[in-house]
Amino acid sequence: MSVVNKSDATLYYEVTGEGFPVIFLHGGGGNTLCWFQQVPFFSQYYKVITVDLRGFKNSRCDPACVHTRYFPDDLRAVMDAEGIDRAALVCQSLGAWAGLPLAVSAPERVASLFITGSPTPAYSPENWQVLKTAGDTFNQGKFGGTGRNGGTGWNRAFLELNPELFFLYSQIKRLNGPFDACTMQDEEVKLYPRDFASYRVPTLIGGGSHDDFLTPDSHKHVATLIPGAEIYTFENAGHSPYYETPEEYNKVLYEFLRNMLN
Repeated sequence: MSVVNKSDATLYYEVTGEGFPVIFLHGGGGNTLCWFQQVPFFSQYYKVITVDLRGFKNSRCDPACVHTRYFPDDLRAVMDAEGIDRAALVCQSLGAWAGLPLAVSAPERVASLFITGSPTPAYSPENWQVLKTAGDTFNQGKFGGTGRNGGTGWNRAFLELNPELFFLYSQIKRLNGPFDACTMQDEEVKLYPRDFASYRVPTLIGGGSHDDFLTPDSHKHVATLIPGAEIYTFENAGHSPYYETPEEYNKVLYEFLRNMLN
């Protein structure tokens, strides 16, 4: 367990295993704990780093500083603290606001980028409409919580078969501070087509066919906005395939990393 002290935030992260660094960046309902089905597996092969984004669980800062604009520089700070020049990035949903901008602005530091369940900050009118709808849903507390509206974004069969895992997810989410999902839509974080003019980072965009937090096909549109991006659909998952279908998720990610890093 380690921290990086910045002038406006204390960033918490955990390191497990040895080898090439793979950094996991959680979504709006997660934090370092949410990767409990990935860390034991991938730490057999890689140096696994899980990060609490600022404002989430143990990464403390003033609420006024909990904004996606800071995420890429926070990620750099963690990498610098660990002496990491280059890493593979794994991003779930909100985590793409850290990973994708870094891949665009500093591709020499990103070996590969694996994104699931995320509109990403890549701009198109269609993508921004999906993002706005999802942001409103998140701010209304309808994603990742227990209760009548808690099932938004999930494969409902998963919820019926695994109520204890859904409860665990809601408890993990409760460890986080307040987050305004509207910060994901600010003009300053948008990545326009011109920003991808020389994009060259190997990228895979994945999504779940049961994702009604975004849409079942939104990941396919996002992939068209990022040059060279591959597409993978998790047919039995909703918004969070790493959590709902971990065996498939781990297999797909392992193969992607093996192909990209060898």
